[in-house]
Amino acid sequence: MVPDVEPAAYFLAFSPDAAPIVPRLREELERQGAPPIHIQRYDDVLAFRCQTGSFMLRSRVADALMSVCGHDQWTRLFWPLE
Repeated sequence: MVPDVEPAAYFLAFSPDAAPIVPRLREELERQGAPPIHIQRYDDVLAFRCQTGSFMLRSRVADALMSVCGHDQWTRLFWPLE
């Protein structure tokens, strides 16, 4: 039996220039499969939630961002809220 994992949450703020990337990011996260990452947008903040560990959630989000816009670009357009 697998123990229940407390849902991890991760929040990224983003610049107005990143708004067109958000739909592609959603699609990329859906392609990653299980466990699904749920994403909500609040103005200029994205909230990611998933039934996984925090490190894995952050890793999967970073991987998706690099797929849709590249490392050098996403690190300028998105930043974590801690």
